[in-house]
Amino acid sequence: MRRFLRLVSLVLGLNVFVGFVHAHHSQAGIFDSTKTIEVSGVVKYVSWRNPHGQILLSVKDANGVETVWDAETASISILRNRGVDGSSIHAGDRLSIAGSPSMRNRPEILARNVLLPNGYEFTFGSDDTYFAAGKAGRLIGSAKTDGDVAAAKARADGLFRVWSTIMSDPAAFPMFKGGYPLTAAGKAGLAKWNPRNNILLKCGTKGTPLIMISPLPMEFSKQGNNLVMRLEEYDTVRTIHMNPKDVAPSAHTLFGYSRGRWEGATLVIETDHIAAGYFDHLGMPQSDQIKTVERFIPNADYSRLDYTLTTTDPVNFTRPFDLERYFVWKPENSVHPYECLDRFKPGK
Repeated sequence: MRRFLRLVSLVLGLNVFVGFVHAHHSQAGIFDSTKTIEVSGVVKYVSWRNPHGQILLSVKDANGVETVWDAETASISILRNRGVDGSSIHAGDRLSIAGSPSMRNRPEILARNVLLPNGYEFTFGSDDTYFAAGKAGRLIGSAKTDGDVAAAKARADGLFRVWSTIMSDPAAFPMFKGGYPLTAAGKAGLAKWNPRNNILLKCGTKGTPLIMISPLPMEFSKQGNNLVMRLEEYDTVRTIHMNPKDVAPSAHTLFGYSRGRWEGATLVIETDHIAAGYFDHLGMPQSDQIKTVERFIPNADYSRLDYTLTTTDPVNFTRPFDLERYFVWKPENSVHPYECLDRFKPGK
């Protein structure tokens, strides 16, 4: 029974929202979300890494010819922050997986439903079951994360704590949803997007402001006179210069040069000198003239942090505009090393 409950928590964490893989890691154009296929076989290999998990499934046809299918799942960060580590699925287990097929004519699948060895089916965000043989198991909650919650509460000081994302709420994730006021250059740049051959499929390639789409834990801390924002995704570190007299270097960088100030309890961050090629995960370009203003607005008890991003880029956008999302405080969560492993090579 204990192993079964761990499997419940594991599969809940694998990919609660199929759209997460598409929205967060730019898999649009790799998997066809309009179709569903099913593969059944024996697990050869399991890897829980970032930004994707992987199950290799040995599938044999009527003649005994083996095809190894590559099943894409959510990352170890998603599993970890739901209180599980993926250790309950092993090589040798027989599984059936349903999900979106590859658009590259390869034995690849973006997992959406799984039929476990005990006969229970779990869905990854869908309201409908898929396997007729399954027992249509429903998921209720997830395992508790091992962590010193009391210590996290004791350390929390205003904005300086770990912030998390409610991925089931569209108001929190994803933040970038298109419909921007585009210039002719912006439209032309977007039209050149190739989802199968783009740098965002590689580790550590999201800059400002795209990194703020991340649903993984984020933490604010103090470092001398400056503030530091750490995001688990790609082990990102952003330095916020709080001295208004600090001078930005001439070079542009992936996260740019950020200056911060307090407006009451609200942290306002203005960033320029950014050298990041894409504004969002679907190929919207940004120029080196882009400037952003971010506002982190906590509620009275610091259980929620509203976030507003104002973007100005005269090359690609006809006017400044705002995007919004929010974070929540979950003292059981923490920022872990990301340990990214590239899964897809652009163009292949």
